[in-house]
Amino acid sequence: ALVRVLIAGVCNTDLEIMKGYMGFSGVVGHEFVGVVESAPQAHEQMVGKRVVGDINLACCKATCSTCSRGGDRARNHCPNRTVLGILGKDGTYASYLTLPVALLHVVPDHISTENAAF
Repeated sequence: ALVRVLIAGVCNTDLEIMKGYMGFSGVVGHEFVGVVESAPQAHEQMVGKRVVGDINLACCKATCSTCSRGGDRARNHCPNRTVLGILGKDGTYASYLTLPVALLHVVPDHISTENAAF
């Protein structure tokens, strides 16, 4: 899904990455609240929703012994995963980002954008 970033948080991990931790080169940031601008046809109901997202993206290859087991373990422990704004995937200090719909979580209306970012 394409997400328009409304607000992005800053934590010590971001500061360390900007100093060279993990050797990351790209757009940092991994805490955010955004609005879904577009989504695959099967998930069109997400368009316009305010969301936060998981930061770990598993490789999802059938040959990956971790991903082939599925579930949260695959997403969080895949040895080939990318991590939003930390490892191999540009992060949230941008106007837009992309994440799979499965990693997006709708923010309830009673929670402010500012509070949801942290």
